[in-house]
Amino acid sequence: MCPATSHTKKDTQTLVELAQVISDVGIVGFHFMGRWRVYPQDITAAPLVTAAGVANTFGNWAEIIPLNTISFPFHVIGICVCQVSAATNYFIQLGYNTVNADPGTNMEMGERRFRIATHPIARQTELMEIFSQGVPANSRVMARLKTASGVADTANMNVVISRHLDLEEMPPLWPAFPW
Repeated sequence: MCPATSHTKKDTQTLVELAQVISDVGIVGFHFMGRWRVYPQDITAAPLVTAAGVANTFGNWAEIIPLNTISFPFHVIGICVCQVSAATNYFIQLGYNTVNADPGTNMEMGERRFRIATHPIARQTELMEIFSQGVPANSRVMARLKTASGVADTANMNVVISRHLDLEEMPPLWPAFPW
């Protein structure tokens, strides 16, 4: 038997596992170097999110990306706040749904807290990162807002997305946060 062709089942399994590790490393690299896209592309159409008229209380969910807009699995990597109605503390939460409805239990994608010190915004806002898990293709993306002021403050925002690729052993979505 020629040593070059005497592979065992264990050798074959090891090669398969090594190939998967190499693939996963490539996917992780893609996450940091893949193409990002801003939604919406229309610079005059940043969706409006409104807080409840009570301090520290979320307002209603507002649509950011309509259902059946992004035809591949994706994740939101961040938000850009374009305009706000007041100088205060803001807390934005993103969620998704695969049907034309508000996000359900454990469909939150991520959240971001920030302070706007001057109104109107004195300097351009930068990408505020959000690390979301993968979102199924054609999902609806929503946002809701709460502020510290006790007024129905508003924020216009865009989301930045990237294509999502699953790793071999993706951890399951945690069933619920304790708060």
